[in-house]
Amino acid sequence: MPTRILLSLLTALILCSASLSVQAVELKGWLREAQEYPQHQGLLYFFERIKTNTQGRYTGRVLCCEELGQQRDVVPKFKSGEVDVVLFFSSALTADVPEMAVFSLPFIFRNPDHMMSVLNGEAGQDMQELLQKKGYTVLAWYDGGSRSFYSRNKTLAYASDFKGQKIRVPNKADMISMVKALEGSPSTLAFDKVPTALKSGELDIAENDFTSYYTSEHYKVAPYYTFSHHTVQPIALLVSAKRWAGLSEADKAAFRLSAQESAVQAAKIRSQRDNEIRAKLDKAGVKFSEFRGATTAISLMKTTYEPVIVSPKATELMVKIMTGTRGKVSE
Repeated sequence: MPTRILLSLLTALILCSASLSVQAVELKGWLREAQEYPQHQGLLYFFERIKTNTQGRYTGRVLCCEELGQQRDVVPKFKSGEVDVVLFFSSALTADVPEMAVFSLPFIFRNPDHMMSVLNGEAGQDMQELLQKKGYTVLAWYDGGSRSFYSRNKTLAYASDFKGQKIRVPNKADMISMVKALEGSPSTLAFDKVPTALKSGELDIAENDFTSYYTSEHYKVAPYYTFSHHTVQPIALLVSAKRWAGLSEADKAAFRLSAQESAVQAAKIRSQRDNEIRAKLDKAGVKFSEFRGATTAISLMKTTYEPVIVSPKATELMVKIMTGTRGKVSE
């Protein structure tokens, strides 16, 4: 065989081998929200950054919504390594780490900024360690949005403003208990029936996240929106134990960096979207106010908190959150 042809064959083999060696590993990611949500955009950005930060050795695709089932259905698939990266709310993790329920308690966080400072501080590190012991590696925390109250006929500045009011909440024990603690009358009316009930007076107050308040057009029958942030929702960006165990230290650092970058990006998108919605609601005549009764509300939550604060670690976490920087709260 002529030397020139032999060299050409060797070159082709070398190039083919090099191509195979850098073939990207495609990661599977999952979350329950559709593409218009900031957390979905954040996960897409994570995969963009992981491709860049690993020089193209890892890419990813997002599986969404019910493609793999509900969140509870994805948990075992994540544990087995069928899914590599997920965005899970607290409810997916409390079965293995009951202390995670502390982060979902009403009025535990003053607002989303306070929650993120907690998650990125000592209490958040404690939670990461608890999750790690159960095989959950937290790469970053996302702000999943907060829920606030809105009324058909008045602002809700203080805890006393809820007394005797008919208040719609999801059919969850802690939310029902919260309303009772505020001396309101809880209702778990179906979400699609809420506008008619508010208009007729069957309900006085409802609550939800800012986006849902706008997209459901509840503002048309309940134009008093109070930023109570009574529930602020953390989301954990997690990598499966199977995938994590196979990474080099350099790749682990790249995964963590990409996750932190994606959390920042998701926060920017959420802020921009909320500002746009606020402008539209201002134009529609919605009357906004801040809730000034958080201290009193917390003092009323004993029966709501007791089912969750059942271990020394849960109590310790709650104390760390409550005694951290919360800003001025008064009533």
